[in-house]
Amino acid sequence: MAKDKTKPRADLAPRREIAAKQEAEKTAKRRRQLAINWAIAIVIIALVAAGIWGARAHVKAGEREIAITGPANAAQITPPNASSDGLAIIVKADEAAAFSPSLPIPTPAPSDTPTDTPTDTPSDTPSDMQGEEGTQTDAPSDPPTDTPSSTPTVPPNPSGPYIVDFYVDFQSFSSSGTQTTYGPALTALAGKGDITLRYHFLTNGDTTNTNTASSRTAIAAACADTVGKFLPYTQAALAATPISITSGALVFGDQKLKVEFPATAGITGDDLKTFQNCYTQRATRSFISTMSIANQTTAVPGNSTYASGVTSTPVMVVASPDTPTVFQTVDLSTDMYSDAPSTSEDALLALIATTAYGLTDNG
Repeated sequence: MAKDKTKPRADLAPRREIAAKQEAEKTAKRRRQLAINWAIAIVIIALVAAGIWGARAHVKAGEREIAITGPANAAQITPPNASSDGLAIIVKADEAAAFSPSLPIPTPAPSDTPTDTPTDTPSDTPSDMQGEEGTQTDAPSDPPTDTPSSTPTVPPNPSGPYIVDFYVDFQSFSSSGTQTTYGPALTALAGKGDITLRYHFLTNGDTTNTNTASSRTAIAAACADTVGKFLPYTQAALAATPISITSGALVFGDQKLKVEFPATAGITGDDLKTFQNCYTQRATRSFISTMSIANQTTAVPGNSTYASGVTSTPVMVVASPDTPTVFQTVDLSTDMYSDAPSTSEDALLALIATTAYGLTDNG
């Protein structure tokens, strides 16, 4: 008997029902997957947005840290021990005496200065020096080849302290090395009143290294002068100068400038708050900027080498109390790399004296 094809088969209904359920399940599954994909996309977008916001916040914080200008309308100040011409910051004798380990009694009175002067007076220096760059030796010197009448002598009792001008850049490793070599003796001599020590800050390292580390560190050192810790802060900062010229921005960050260097310099309590506020406001920015530019364009009095200013570091020039406007250049490289560099107080004072009175060829 032939089948009647006009009538639906009895088993089609269940099969169609099963197919419909399967299709519904597939549709539901696709919708769930779509929802999951959307949720993942939203999370990713949120993470990216958070990352961008965090990065921008970090950049802003970094900009605040590396900025030289400080907050808008921040009041500018001049360090209390700035020289009258604005070219340097002068180290106070009592500050140097308190900081120098070789001076147990701080703040020597002016009347006591002659008793603190080394017994080997500058007048004995020429007979104790070699004829090359004023380097002191322990061996007795040979008789001078020049006649005594043609050999200048250093006055045994100078009328006042020698003037020592020290030009440095906080990103100059040579400046750091010079400070390490001569710093202790310079500090002791300044504390005794034998010299007037003046630091001149140049900030050329910023241009060389495309950062702001030289300026920011100089600003901080000038702020340290407002709380009487200029010298120890400056020495702490110079001691940290990296060998690599590209590391200045990393070394001289806020943690170093605002926390670690002040701790090394002994800045605490209310003085620390005063110092940190000064630095955060960049309150000495104008002074440092002007100092750096002026030192590079102002002639060093009486000095032919730096008749147009000092544009490199380190440089040390000295003047005698008898001719305070005539500065002679100390040959640092020759002395530092000699067999007997002038690192002791007596030797360095002799080098300063002989240079100031033109007894060397360092003019």
